[in-house]
Amino acid sequence: MSDDDSSHRTSRNPLSRITNAAAGAIDVNALVESVDVDALVDRLDLDELLARVDLNAALDRVDPDQLLDRVDPNRLLDRVDPDRLLDRVDPDRLLDRVDPNRLMDRVDVDRFMDRVDVKALVDRAGVADIVGESTGQVAGSVLDAGRRQVVAIDEIAGRIGYRVVRRDPVTTPEGPSRLIAPLTDKKGRGVVTGHYAGPVARSLAFLADIACVFGIYTVVTAGLAFFVTVILQIDPPDIALAPVLGVLALATWAFSYSLIGIVVAGRTLGKALIGLRVVTADGAPPTPGQAIVRAMATPLSFVFLGLGLLGIAFGAKRTGWHDKLSGTAVVLDWGDRPAALPAPLTHWLAEKSADEWTDKLVPKREK
Repeated sequence: MSDDDSSHRTSRNPLSRITNAAAGAIDVNALVESVDVDALVDRLDLDELLARVDLNAALDRVDPDQLLDRVDPNRLLDRVDPDRLLDRVDPDRLLDRVDPNRLMDRVDVDRFMDRVDVKALVDRAGVADIVGESTGQVAGSVLDAGRRQVVAIDEIAGRIGYRVVRRDPVTTPEGPSRLIAPLTDKKGRGVVTGHYAGPVARSLAFLADIACVFGIYTVVTAGLAFFVTVILQIDPPDIALAPVLGVLALATWAFSYSLIGIVVAGRTLGKALIGLRVVTADGAPPTPGQAIVRAMATPLSFVFLGLGLLGIAFGAKRTGWHDKLSGTAVVLDWGDRPAALPAPLTHWLAEKSADEWTDKLVPKREK
């Protein structure tokens, strides 16, 4: 049937013409505005309406890509309350569902290690400081253990020396008053920091200093000789003058070694190893002038068969001639750790001192 025939039939049908005319006369906007939406909604049976909705068919018509494109993630996250969200998370159930084996299998260890800055990690962890501190503590503990044995032998030797010269160890000063603090540490060891150093400790320190002086002198002179004769191609001096020059150089080096050590640190390398320090008679650090006099007077203590050293073994303040001439003394000092006697010796000395005081206080006729 042609379009003309259809139009002709419509025009001949009165009902169609009335319908078209009525539709043209209706104002759709006015009609919509006149609808009471609230009343319409109230008359709807939502349960029945939802029951008639085919959810599968509705979801099939949803385009998830378009839906996600229209989602604003920032606004969505702004409306999320993380505290409430975390409160509803059951960490135990979450961890129970995690398969650690599968998780570790998916970790690329090589890529992970490539991205790790090991040097920065070590620096931030302070591994070098920890290792250095641990090593220092172990070395310090071993060194202190040896020092305690030296101090113990020194204490016994000093008591024997006092007995030979009939000196009372109870009334004899233990060290400069400003350095003495009688106490014991947590392990029951008597703290002897600031006490006068005895003959054993000072002898060991002297031997250590002799080894340092000759060792450093030998290495330096050998290096200089190699540099002068091999590198600079300079002939050595006359053989007859070599011993004289060698003795002068050794004496100068020994003097400088003692002077620099006492002025800078109050101790030489040997004294630092044994745990000794040079102080003035009242316990203060020595002045440069006292250090010079001490270094120059040290050889005097060895002349006349070492008579100048007897005061170290038997004197009240353990001083030799070079100590008295320079106004100095040598005391026990282990730096940041307290010098201490072994605990058994500390206990024995305490009992010995108590017995000696008892003997003095109790009259002879009451014994």
